[in-house]
Amino acid sequence: MSTAGFTAGARWGRMLAVLGAMLLLPVGAHAQAVIAGRITSNDLPLAHAQVGLLGSRFGATANSEGRYRIAGIPAGRHTLVVRLLGFAPGARIVEVAAGDTVEADIALEPAASVLDAVVTTGTLQERYVSESPVKVDVLTERFLERNVTNNLMDNLPFVTGLTQQVDCGVCFTNNIRINGMEGPYTAVLIDGTPVMSSLATVYGLNGLNPAIIQQVEVIKGPASTLYGTEAMGGVINIITKDPRFAPRYSVNTFGSSHGEVNVDAAAAPRIGGAYTLISGNLSYNDQFIDENGDNFSDLPLNRRLSLFNKWSFGSAERRTLDLTARYYYEDRFGGTREWTRDDRGSSERYGESIYTGRVELIGNYRLPFESESARLWFSANHHDQDSFYGDQHYAARQTVLFGQLVWDRTFGERHDALFGATMRYQTYDDDTPATREDDRRWIPGVFVQDEVSLGSRLVGLGGLRIDHHREHGAILSPRLNIKWQPGGDEETTIRLNAATGFRVVNLFTEDHAAVTGARRVVVSEALDPERSVNVTVGLNQHVHFGSPLEGLILDLDAFHTRFSNKIQPDYETDPNAIIYGNLDGHAVTRGVSLSVQLDAPTRPYTMALGATVQDVFVRSHGERRALEFAPDFQGTISAGYAFRSVGLGLDYTGRIVGPMQLPTFPGRALRSPWYGEHHVQATKAFATGVEVYAAVKNLFDYQQRDPLIDPGDPFGETFDTFYVYGPVQGRRFVLGARYSVGR
Repeated sequence: MSTAGFTAGARWGRMLAVLGAMLLLPVGAHAQAVIAGRITSNDLPLAHAQVGLLGSRFGATANSEGRYRIAGIPAGRHTLVVRLLGFAPGARIVEVAAGDTVEADIALEPAASVLDAVVTTGTLQERYVSESPVKVDVLTERFLERNVTNNLMDNLPFVTGLTQQVDCGVCFTNNIRINGMEGPYTAVLIDGTPVMSSLATVYGLNGLNPAIIQQVEVIKGPASTLYGTEAMGGVINIITKDPRFAPRYSVNTFGSSHGEVNVDAAAAPRIGGAYTLISGNLSYNDQFIDENGDNFSDLPLNRRLSLFNKWSFGSAERRTLDLTARYYYEDRFGGTREWTRDDRGSSERYGESIYTGRVELIGNYRLPFESESARLWFSANHHDQDSFYGDQHYAARQTVLFGQLVWDRTFGERHDALFGATMRYQTYDDDTPATREDDRRWIPGVFVQDEVSLGSRLVGLGGLRIDHHREHGAILSPRLNIKWQPGGDEETTIRLNAATGFRVVNLFTEDHAAVTGARRVVVSEALDPERSVNVTVGLNQHVHFGSPLEGLILDLDAFHTRFSNKIQPDYETDPNAIIYGNLDGHAVTRGVSLSVQLDAPTRPYTMALGATVQDVFVRSHGERRALEFAPDFQGTISAGYAFRSVGLGLDYTGRIVGPMQLPTFPGRALRSPWYGEHHVQATKAFATGVEVYAAVKNLFDYQQRDPLIDPGDPFGETFDTFYVYGPVQGRRFVLGARYSVGR
């Protein structure tokens, strides 16, 4: 680590310690006062700054005008501390008397970098983005707000290198591809635990509401050394909000011209020595939209309920225990206009009706050792799905119990080691031919990694994991990461990542066509676990212009992943069947990704551009063919401007997708056309704390007109739902409002 990097890390580490100390001491329940004010930089408001009182549990988050309000404060002398990503922390001493309301404005100085978000996904240790030897992309709460949705899946395709693949053009099951790799290769975590796996990825990803999310951390490339199976292509770690800094009360509601209605409500009270966040989401849509005239709904009709409760014990610096519970239920339908609930499971009118119920419990406990750093992650979840795809019944149940003990220990001045042991127990049963009886298994694993300082400019990270699977024995997953800062500062950073990954498959989640089309499913052999080897080289460069606090952040990555034992569906040998087996050959995804972000935290405008060019193919029996639904090019664009004097913000997000290989169907194109999807949003903030927003989704009304094969005969042999490459929902308008009360 460089001297500059160490100094920056120490500065931010001290700031975290100060913020943690705010939560250590008890406060009185009498002689209360109020502190309120505005957080600015260069006389411009700073939204989302975190404000707290040193040595207490009182805090608030600044609104879009930079204003905050902290009530219930005991009389006396207090130190007010403020932090915000991209700015140096600020502090001010404030003295209040009983019943007083004191105005305390604080101005922050811009920091030299906007890359100092704290992440844990890369190494299972808290690291700043700029210091981590593993590259981690961070999606902030602000990123999620600029494209309003009740569904995280609608935000992720606007991230460089990520695309959403819709696997069924009727019920809209979907997944996220990282650098062209299919969705099942991506591990989706909540607060660091793998609760969104296998069956849950089919519809559960749509139930992740941005209203409960603090940030999203993304690793592009294998991470099986730390996260085991399903992290073969990358990791998406969803960090939920900290109850200490969440608004005391908040509500967000919106509706769209396509009949979608969404309501979020949350409260974050302090109960005894703990904070808790209680949140509920209701989403409803019963308007049948069929703009392409195929007599099928362009988007599913649904009723969705999600309940979320998180408890945090201890201080922010030494959080003893975080405990989270979530319940999710959805009634989803896609099908023909004439279908009614009485037709569920019949062959008279075609409909796909899915009932999904899910319960999750997630915990993170710091063991009570003063001289050691040890943590226990644990989770339990149960997922139940009852579905009809036309007249074909599909029922599935999955239960996963997970525990992970991690010990962090430094050795001398150069080594920062991590030792871990995991145990995963899962039961799975469904109605597909691939699962003829209830599958129960224990999967134990151990891992070790060591981060080594090789000088002031060079850091290395090595790791090894061993998992034991009943059918496959011991599976090893090594990794090697190197971070080099040739200039001795944080202006230029080069990273080399090399790792292997593995994945044990579940057939239904691999290919939704196995149950939604008319074809028979044939499993030609015992399916072996898939394996991958990945090498990624990345360059991060700061380019300054004018002021040293303004410039551009450039990220350039070249990646190459080779798969073996790939599970490959064969649609061509028998037109009435899907034949599954391990690929006799290998698959490759390789490419180059470039992103450019404006680094000007005090300016009223933002901008980011990204592009990924990739080559994704399968080579078998000496022949090469492109992999379906992996676009040759993907570009992302985002821009925003804040008219701060009137409290108005304008945001634009867009993506451009290049041609991709499509499945073979008679009379249909084998390659998709270029297309773009663009959203614009305006947000008006009022002094009362209310924000009103209006958006136009799919501004230029691009819509794939033919997502279904032979929709006129849905019970026929040629009907298929697996031909979706672009948006099937046209232009729509959204109007909403949000309101929050600070702590």
